[in-house]
Amino acid sequence: MNDSENRSTSGYVVDIDSESDFNVARADNGFTNISECYVSKSGHARMFTAVRYGKRYVLKCLKTDFRYTPVYRQALMKEFEIGLQLDHPNICRTISMEPVGDLGECIVMEYVDGETLETAVKGGKITEEVVHKIAAQLLDAMEYMHAKQIVHRDIKPSNIMLTHRGGDVKLIDFGLSDSETFCVLKIPAGTRGYIAPEQLQPNAISSPSADIYSFGKVLEYMAEAVRSKQLVRVGRKCATADCAHRPADIAQVRLLMADKGRSLAMVNVLLIALALVLIVIIGVMMSTRQTTPADAVNADTVSAGAANKVMDSSLW
Repeated sequence: MNDSENRSTSGYVVDIDSESDFNVARADNGFTNISECYVSKSGHARMFTAVRYGKRYVLKCLKTDFRYTPVYRQALMKEFEIGLQLDHPNICRTISMEPVGDLGECIVMEYVDGETLETAVKGGKITEEVVHKIAAQLLDAMEYMHAKQIVHRDIKPSNIMLTHRGGDVKLIDFGLSDSETFCVLKIPAGTRGYIAPEQLQPNAISSPSADIYSFGKVLEYMAEAVRSKQLVRVGRKCATADCAHRPADIAQVRLLMADKGRSLAMVNVLLIALALVLIVIIGVMMSTRQTTPADAVNADTVSAGAANKVMDSSLW
């Protein structure tokens, strides 16, 4: 082997036999630096951040007092199964469900490097342009969920993350979400101030309209912070108490956001008015055509007779 071949060979420059063995048993499914980041005051869940193979994750598990209660275990499993179905850039990704040491069964989720919408608004970090971006991405996530017959049921500023890099939306916390594929935990759920009024009824059925109501409340919250009257109007339209008067779907919400709803209404009014004017004009023209020939003939006859008489008189 010549010198040029030696210089082109890749490898470590020292012996690495003394380095630690990669196959050493790893506790807690390989998670390290496990640190509690959230505990629900009135609920059953708590959350941790953890690192595995150099990447950070979020672990969601039950509080110790609820860990062996069947209904809460079922709630955690339902959240995992719904989250696992969702793969969208504006929704926090659910990765797996694993037992992690003393924490018990944990939902392993994507770690979002950012802050909540609530924190961003309170810090005065949003503008009207940013509000439009947040609303558009949130509507994309909602449309995707609803297409899969999934309703979030807890859309609020503290469940909307904004990434530090790019300021993109990540919708989190599907603990109260529901889907047509489940027949358990169908009781009404949500957060006061953001839950749709009809969801407070004992036998309420989860529907996309409830999410649209919550979106309207979130939009109002942002719009008031940036003092946008137009966005406040849209928010109130989405969050009207009567679900029959809310936008029927996300497409209609987008029209309102673009302020096209009012424009389309004006166009419709103008078209109707123009049609009525044309009908009147056509009616007048048809009436004129029907009456003009008879009058014209009578006029010509009289004129011709009178002219003949004058001519005859002058000749004689």
